[in-house]
Amino acid sequence: MGQHRLANGFADLLGPGDGSPEPLAILDLSLVPSDVVHVAVAVISRLVFEAMQRHIKETNEALPTVLVLEEAHSFVRKDADVGASAQAADLCRQTFERIAREGRKFGLGLVLASQRPSELSPTVLAQCNSFLLHRIVNDVDQNLVRRLVPDALGGLLGELPTLPSQQAILLGWAVPTPVLLRIRDLQKPQLPRSDDPKFWDTWLRQEGVVPDWEVMSASWEKPEEATSDDVNPDPPIEG
Repeated sequence: MGQHRLANGFADLLGPGDGSPEPLAILDLSLVPSDVVHVAVAVISRLVFEAMQRHIKETNEALPTVLVLEEAHSFVRKDADVGASAQAADLCRQTFERIAREGRKFGLGLVLASQRPSELSPTVLAQCNSFLLHRIVNDVDQNLVRRLVPDALGGLLGELPTLPSQQAILLGWAVPTPVLLRIRDLQKPQLPRSDDPKFWDTWLRQEGVVPDWEVMSASWEKPEEATSDDVNPDPPIEG
């Protein structure tokens, strides 16, 4: 029974399976408490890594797989926070450092998405071979990016603080030469929830909704129901 359940779990996570005909799984951990989320992410990532190792051992063939980590600076921090969760955060960082160092030979790739690259582990950053750079304003983050790319690209990276929305610089092994590109438009159902809050319009009751705290309280008492419909993960962006 346990073996069958484990096999179904990997089919759902890595595909293909009855519940995931397409080999894509999006795990929304936004409602997982902060004191355990690092443990959850570390365990899931370690399971995927070991599954890739066992697959290549049993079949002598790699199963090309990519882990995409959103808000990567929360899980691959170069310095663990002080407190009860520091040990869990350190364990999570070590897991991804090992995946970054060894995952490629088992067919496991890693994509990190972060607004604060300067907070990421140097060990993980050193293994990155391609970069998609959107607007970066912070001086510390800009200096880090300049250290990661060839000196000849200094002029191109000077555009980072003024890049418009949807524009980015792609460089590294993914392209023969660095290019400035524009991310294509998405249909409304595919758009992530990234709009700025409309403070004044909401406060003046010109837009928005009046909160129903009875409904909120009920969903808080039953988080397993709230995660299924009330909170949807951002859809993946297809290239």
